[in-house]
Amino acid sequence: NIVAGNNLYDAEYIRYFTGINTIVLPSICDYINVVYNPSDTHREYIFAPSSLSVEYNKEFLDELNFSIKRFNASIIVKPLRQLYRFYRYENLVRHPAIIYLPYQVSIMSIFEQYSMNIPLFFPSLDLLTDLHVKYCVVRERTWDTTLSGTIRNSSTIPSYYTNVTIPDPNNEVDYSAIRYWLKYADFYQWPHITYFNSIDDLTSKLMQTNLTFISERMLEYNHKKKFELLQHWKIILNRLSTSSFFLRKKTISNRKQK
Repeated sequence: NIVAGNNLYDAEYIRYFTGINTIVLPSICDYINVVYNPSDTHREYIFAPSSLSVEYNKEFLDELNFSIKRFNASIIVKPLRQLYRFYRYENLVRHPAIIYLPYQVSIMSIFEQYSMNIPLFFPSLDLLTDLHVKYCVVRERTWDTTLSGTIRNSSTIPSYYTNVTIPDPNNEVDYSAIRYWLKYADFYQWPHITYFNSIDDLTSKLMQTNLTFISERMLEYNHKKKFELLQHWKIILNRLSTSSFFLRKKTISNRKQK
């Protein structure tokens, strides 16, 4: 049997509760046929906010716009849904970059945008932990906060390990527990993502980052990831095929003996 997930957070989560070492097989999103191609007619940086129920979204954007004004920068940032009620991939690739205040640790949209080589900006691990403790920014990290908004300090079931030193993944109260699990988020695993430690740091990096260079490095990484992932899948499928062959052979042999 093979137990796998498309992200490290889920793999570690499964291991915490079951003891199973889960294989990580990330999505490559080969169905997308457009890549980063910024246009002068789409100068807005896209802001991808946390859940709509998180009030900090507006505060974050207001502070960012104030910071941009203080830096006297010619940068325009607009929320995704203000730009597009419904968007297509070709819309996104024409903008300079996407700024995230993530509502979840693994989002298919981020897989897709990374596969399009779109430069991405995320809060650093320390900043996101601070924001989550204060505002529950990553609101869909646990089922309780997702479904009812309830903030708990433990899971309803115990860990597989009796003497576990790893903090509870569903503890939404303890800073160290939150930081420990947030570090497994997709956007902290991939290279060439730009992290900011404060609003002013974000403004500075929006002004100074060579987005074309970043996108080119993302393209290189995507090619490498796809090659390695396909090799991994070949090994898994060969193993499953071999196991199935011997299982069928054993079944036929048992039937003959009867």
